[in-house]
Amino acid sequence: MKDQAEKLRNIMENRVQKNIKLSRNKAKVLAITSGKGGVGKSNFAVNLAISLKRLGYRVLILDADIGLANIEILTGINIKYTIMDLIKKDMDIHDIIGEGPEGVKIISGGSGIHQLSMMDKKNTNRLLGEIEKLEFEMDYIIIDTGAGVSNIVLDFVMASDETILITTPDPTSLMDAYTMIKALTTNGYKGKINIVANIVENRQEGVSIFNKLNKVSKKFLDVNLNYLGYLKRDAIVNKAVKIQQPFLILNSSSNISKKMNVIALKFVNPNEYDKKTEEPGFVQKLKDLLFRRGR
Repeated sequence: MKDQAEKLRNIMENRVQKNIKLSRNKAKVLAITSGKGGVGKSNFAVNLAISLKRLGYRVLILDADIGLANIEILTGINIKYTIMDLIKKDMDIHDIIGEGPEGVKIISGGSGIHQLSMMDKKNTNRLLGEIEKLEFEMDYIIIDTGAGVSNIVLDFVMASDETILITTPDPTSLMDAYTMIKALTTNGYKGKINIVANIVENRQEGVSIFNKLNKVSKKFLDVNLNYLGYLKRDAIVNKAVKIQQPFLILNSSSNISKKMNVIALKFVNPNEYDKKTEEPGFVQKLKDLLFRRGR
């Protein structure tokens, strides 16, 4: 019992030190993306955010899935303002942040994400300048991108520190996931590409999905993927969606909730991440990508 108590104290001390460390540096930006829709991307983003928040981190979700408001639907909240309000009404970034489950912060992109690629330089700089404030106020910024490979999706993913690519056993999902990996690699993405096998029947199927993707990626793209884990098919997910409550809140002891927590813990290793403030942040990289397209 004494050994267990000591182990718990050590875990908590390390967590506190990690929180202090992150608070002094820029936020870690995770892009949650997929090659196609309907694979559980937004659901994953919401529950990952909650899991990280429960670990004591400051977490914000940027809903960049154009016009769908999936994050609001999944959490049962209604966010009054969007990114377009920030531009049109000359608002501060903090005025458009919604309060999500268990203190997770949420920004709704609305149509503003789509129009980001069409904004003039002045408004783009102003918007990105507002978003940049959050890099020093959050520990994790989770971007729920649109599905598929489009310029705006690629820009958000390319600017992120790490990508979490959600796929399922469906052959079209696997093919589209590979297409996304190819697009990122071709464009020189420097971050880690993590794979989550979602809606699988068992661990073996999850590992098999990763091995297939990793094999072709190594062979044809010369890139190594990182296996983040798998989430089994679980009836609680459908129930949670219907009542607009994240499954981690509906039943934190369910198998899928436990697996989500395991995945979240992989991002909080104190030795894995140390992003210094002088390094280019998410906003600076996104700005470079947007302006590189000739605006």
